[in-house]
Amino acid sequence: MAKPSVSISDIDDLKSIAVDIIHTAKSGNTDYLDLRLEIGEGIGAYSEDGHPKVTSKDWNFSLGVRVIDKTGIPAAGYFGQKLGFPDLKNFSRTLENAIQVASARARANSRDKKSFVIQSQEFGSSITPTLLAPIDIRRDTVPAEFEIDPRCVTPAQITDLACQTAAAALSFHQYLRRSEVVVNTGISRQLFVSSQGSIIDQSSASSGVTVFVLAQNNHSDTPVDLYHHTGNQLGLEALTKAKNAHQKTAVDFARQIAAEARLLADAKPAPLVNKPAVVVLDPDLIALFAHEIIGHPSELDRALKMETCYAGRSWFMADPKTSVVGQQIGSPLLTAFSDPTLKGGYGYYLYDDEGTPARRVYHIKNGVYQEFMNSRQTAAIVNVSPNGHYKANDASVVPLIRMSVSAIAAGSADPKKIIADVDHGYYCVGHRIPSISESRENFQIAPRLIYEINHGRLGQVYRDGRLTADSRDFFMSIDAVGADFKIFPIPNCGKGQPMQSKQVGNGGPTARGRAMIARG
Repeated sequence: MAKPSVSISDIDDLKSIAVDIIHTAKSGNTDYLDLRLEIGEGIGAYSEDGHPKVTSKDWNFSLGVRVIDKTGIPAAGYFGQKLGFPDLKNFSRTLENAIQVASARARANSRDKKSFVIQSQEFGSSITPTLLAPIDIRRDTVPAEFEIDPRCVTPAQITDLACQTAAAALSFHQYLRRSEVVVNTGISRQLFVSSQGSIIDQSSASSGVTVFVLAQNNHSDTPVDLYHHTGNQLGLEALTKAKNAHQKTAVDFARQIAAEARLLADAKPAPLVNKPAVVVLDPDLIALFAHEIIGHPSELDRALKMETCYAGRSWFMADPKTSVVGQQIGSPLLTAFSDPTLKGGYGYYLYDDEGTPARRVYHIKNGVYQEFMNSRQTAAIVNVSPNGHYKANDASVVPLIRMSVSAIAAGSADPKKIIADVDHGYYCVGHRIPSISESRENFQIAPRLIYEINHGRLGQVYRDGRLTADSRDFFMSIDAVGADFKIFPIPNCGKGQPMQSKQVGNGGPTARGRAMIARG
């Protein structure tokens, strides 16, 4: 007997209930109230060396409520809950209870704020009201895009794809010792309703593959391990019809990673370069720079030190009155942005989790710092307009300011000429796990491959190297930016405590600058 399940279509039955309750729940000292209701359905498979290991099919159902109360000094209260099948029939009661709890928390926080200000002359001025900057109130429905409906993919189909992909990597060359592959496809739907009148019904599909390989030649004691991911906000056609940033099927993508591992198995360790050298970064690598060195420190909650103890601060802002806004922090060739409306990887949406319409945010324009990603609350703190970057990985948790598609913009140079013009330097391809300072003002980021450039031509390939530099110095050194802009999917950007892992997009073109090279 099949177990009872929840489907994204169930939101059709819950929508009118949610709208009626939210629009009548605001009373007394309640200043604002919103609801997020989310259902997701997905299926995935894991293969080792071409053998099936795990196949799973599941759904999730979650609810989040925010209330702002003005009994004392305006403050927020939250309630989040993972829901189950019985909550479909009892949804009215579940939502009413959530509102009661969130309201009680908001009321208590509001009173405590006022009490603290009265009692503490020294620190009372640090307490501020929770205000939301105004936005355009929208009522909209955004459908998911797909050819192959994730709900129609069978366990046998997803398992076969995972096994074929892992087998293709392992059989690529005799150096390949191990392959592991995870394939997922899913669809989610979120309903957002606010007491200000917003009703946003937004759906999204997503499919991706992560490939891990281990290679070792017969004369080395040091194996090479590589992993990489590709995917898109589409159905399984993203992997079976090569509709992704790498323009490869899952099987061909696995062969590409296996080919890199085979090449690196014979490669020597990267040279130590203790003075800045000319480095050319391919789009995949510069996209990670956009994410780690520009994107994270451009999250306004981080810049305002709301997550300092756990994640760190921002080299773009010392305090709200001391920032690099309006200052030259990079070459005039450098422009960087975050844009939720760009398709091609992950991170695409038209409204964030408080109903703010999505728009492009220019962090850097022609080398000058411009704007942070924000939420309605943080936008009110610094007196700017909300720009639609308040997102959660699940309706039951409090949203955070998150990247969408964060990228370095395309230039006009021919990527081949960017390399050809280098007398001596290094061409750096792909990326591994980075090591970044807590404020992101300096970095060590490892490419997957490093080619030496001599007289404009690629020569010997090296392994286990890391680019390292002061962030501002590196960005100021950029003297060429290519026209070959690409967007890449990132499956697991992490932020928050407890951790929220979220799909986002990175992007960029070929770029040339100066950095040192370390080993490891």
